[in-house]
Amino acid sequence: MKTLNQREIDLLHHLFSPEVIADVLKRHPDLSAEDLDALYNKLFLQKSGVSLILYVDGAADLKAETAGIGGIFYLDGGDVEGELYTFSKNIGKATNNEAEYGALIQGLKIGKELNGTEIHVFSDSELMVKQINLEYKVKNKRIRKLYDKVCNKLAEYDSWKVEHVGREQNKKADILSKQGLDEGR
Repeated sequence: MKTLNQREIDLLHHLFSPEVIADVLKRHPDLSAEDLDALYNKLFLQKSGVSLILYVDGAADLKAETAGIGGIFYLDGGDVEGELYTFSKNIGKATNNEAEYGALIQGLKIGKELNGTEIHVFSDSELMVKQINLEYKVKNKRIRKLYDKVCNKLAEYDSWKVEHVGREQNKKADILSKQGLDEGR
């Protein structure tokens, strides 16, 4: 693993929280100062913000009364290759649909922290995607509260798109949501 100099460490502290720093260094141990500068410039010095791609998933185990969420961010058309950021978290007792919404809410919050102004979301939850795109009505009261939170978070972006993808295209987010689920068992 590469040893970072003080300049690189200082730059990372300006970029992210300690949790994000640890995650980035774990997944990209060979980052150079130039790579960090490019990432910093891309995320925080652009007045217009950045365009993000987000894959999300939720998982629930009703018997164990626990649920997990997960997501992966990529820069849309960026020159920094690979995953930008991932998250995985246990959210306690929730249904699968509540977990799907929880993953999206968490992802939209993080997207703003990453200076996102445009976001393109992919989820394998057909129900959630069609509800957000006004193709299905939201009938469940608990889901309605989550739906309203999603709508409020989406309104913080200059533009957004939410699309359905098959499970095959959402494997990484699925793995992360199951990691979050396992944390609660």
